[in-house]
Amino acid sequence: MSDKKSILNTVKDWVNERTGLITFFSEFLHEEIPGGTRFSYTLGSACMFLLTMQIVSGIWQLFYYVPTVDYAYSSLNYLRMQVPFGWLIHGIHYWGGTLFTIIVGLHCLRVFIWGSYKKPREMVWLVGIVLIILTALFMFTGPILPWDKDGYFAGQVGIGIAGSVPIVGPLTQAILQGANKMGQMALLRMYVLHVAILPGAIGAFVMLHLIAFRTYGESGPWDEKKRKVTGYFWPEQIFKDVVVTFLIFLLLVYLSAFFPAPFSGLADPADTLVSPKPSWTFLFLYQIIKFFPGPLEPIGAAGVPLIIILLFASLPFVDKSPEKNPFKRGFVVLSGFAFVGIVLYLTWLGYIYRSDAELSQMEPAQPTVSHESEKMTLSERYTAMVAADADQQATGQKLFKTLGCTECHTTTGAASNKQGPDLSLTRANRTREWIYTQLISPQTHNPKTIMPPFAHLSGRNVNLLVDYIEGLTPNVAPPPPPAVAGAPADAAASAKYGEQLFNSVGCVQCHTITGHVSTKAGPDLIMAIKKDMPNKDWLKIQLATPQAHNPLSIMPSFASRLTDDQMNAMIDFLSSLSTRAATALPPGVTEAEASGGTAMPAGSGGGVQAIGVIGNKDHGAILFHQSCIMCHGPHGDNKTPGFSSYLVSETNQANGTQPPKGVPSLNPIDRALFNADPQKFVEIIDQRLQHGVPNSQGGPNMPAFGDTHALSQAQIADLEAYVLSLNGVDRTMISNPGIEPKEFFYMLETITSVIIMLAALYWFLMKLLKI
Repeated sequence: MSDKKSILNTVKDWVNERTGLITFFSEFLHEEIPGGTRFSYTLGSACMFLLTMQIVSGIWQLFYYVPTVDYAYSSLNYLRMQVPFGWLIHGIHYWGGTLFTIIVGLHCLRVFIWGSYKKPREMVWLVGIVLIILTALFMFTGPILPWDKDGYFAGQVGIGIAGSVPIVGPLTQAILQGANKMGQMALLRMYVLHVAILPGAIGAFVMLHLIAFRTYGESGPWDEKKRKVTGYFWPEQIFKDVVVTFLIFLLLVYLSAFFPAPFSGLADPADTLVSPKPSWTFLFLYQIIKFFPGPLEPIGAAGVPLIIILLFASLPFVDKSPEKNPFKRGFVVLSGFAFVGIVLYLTWLGYIYRSDAELSQMEPAQPTVSHESEKMTLSERYTAMVAADADQQATGQKLFKTLGCTECHTTTGAASNKQGPDLSLTRANRTREWIYTQLISPQTHNPKTIMPPFAHLSGRNVNLLVDYIEGLTPNVAPPPPPAVAGAPADAAASAKYGEQLFNSVGCVQCHTITGHVSTKAGPDLIMAIKKDMPNKDWLKIQLATPQAHNPLSIMPSFASRLTDDQMNAMIDFLSSLSTRAATALPPGVTEAEASGGTAMPAGSGGGVQAIGVIGNKDHGAILFHQSCIMCHGPHGDNKTPGFSSYLVSETNQANGTQPPKGVPSLNPIDRALFNADPQKFVEIIDQRLQHGVPNSQGGPNMPAFGDTHALSQAQIADLEAYVLSLNGVDRTMISNPGIEPKEFFYMLETITSVIIMLAALYWFLMKLLKI
């Protein structure tokens, strides 16, 4: 035994003589701490623990992560859902970044209050500021890597802010983004920054921070009487450090199990329903920029952050007084707390801020209708729709809004991207009888229409709607009358009016006029007209009877929807496209990228298919209310009379007043389509969403959202997640957790309790025996 000890001592002495490590650690562990040990001193150790956890969990994730726009999102989801304990690894990294940022902030605040930035510890403070900046950069680059909606748009906002900085902004944006938009180059550069450059930088500055700290040690309390008490790093302070770091680890596991990182859905650059925001660490800056609109934006984007950094960096050189008692440094301490309060308040404002787009999703804006019902939420709107028919004080305008007609139609004559035509332009050549029939039985005029029937309305209310529609007047000017009777109208003015009609009557739903390959159901009209050079007679036939040229065409006839003058204006506009130049593509964007080819980012037409994507059910709910609500009702069932008009009530069926139209319920869905396994369930409904479903009962066919590019693959995935949620199936269910997350936490909690009890028993026995 003595020989073994002798060998170990020889090895230790040999290592120590050549490195000094044994002496260093001995001095480190037995270092005196003025004022004794404190839990407030554990913040630095907590930062080191969390940084270590970030490195370990980050390296683990690299074994599965694929840094491409097509596979980044799905590769992380594979780790989270199919790799045993992958949920824990990702959760620790996700929540670890948030806790690291918070504890770094608390550590900085503690140093500030204690006055530990004063001479001779200025270098510790300055290096700490650099570490805070590096932490912010980690929190900026990290969320982009999953290539989900939250990270993609947060990165877009952050890079945009960086790009607005005078002089260096454009260069910074070019370096970070690698192209003129967020795409594969941006993802790769964020990846390199996050896993290589920033870890190297933070490692170097952490070493410098520790060296500067070890030079003078802990500053201790500001009270000289308390400083006379002496504690030691081992075992007193280390015990406190271990307790705090273990509690942090428990918190990480708890958050990972009960509040997992959200599945925000695959990044979809073309999705206009997402309102971009930076990650929470930059929300205060996001709010500051709003105080500097237009040309003043660089002041908020660069000037304010630079001033904040310079103020903190200059603090040790401005506050030179040796006094550390915070109660005797009133102005400095109060200024610091005021700064923290302002940052927290601005962060809260940024968190609760809702853009016009988000507000319009909750309550679609109707600029042409001024009524108190504009303030209704969606749920209140549903209740109003149910009660609309019974309202004896209803007006045609109120019914038009309450019944949801504004979801598909405009009434101003202005350009619109809505599905239905502008009614102020199409009502002119319609008889009252035609409008009445269109309201109660739209399939009479067009068997393929997606407009729901309103036969459930009383005759009085149908007539009120007819009166309202008949009284509509477009706000756009008609083409100017001929200067001389019989003379042709000015071609340019007529073409301009035709373009207004093109946008108003719904042509933009199926066609583009960019001169580039279209992803919509119809061709790009600049390309088509330049290629075929059709004459005006051909165009007139195409507008009036498109099936005469192609019997399989899904294009509707405009013969009864446009007056002769409107038809001629539309023809003049289409003819003018033969000389219109294609819109310029942004620098660096290829035709394949512009048209949705494989070079596009995933989610906007790339190789990713919805069936393999974990969608976001909340975003899917928004899409459902925009694309599916008029057929399936607000909740996907047949329990909302007056809204889900194709889902016929038993009373109407019994009376024979409204025959069933073959639109199925989604809540609950047909049991033949249901499956408790999320992936199998998605495989079943994905075919229907991609390719559509014909209706054998005379009702509207289900649109082919994928084949027609009406929705992107990312949006279809979100819609699928929502349909699953309506049927009680979680799209994000973990298929191979190793141990169920909540069970794992309870198990860890039990083990921890046993260890604490054993430690307490050991301490009690030692005290009892006075060992």
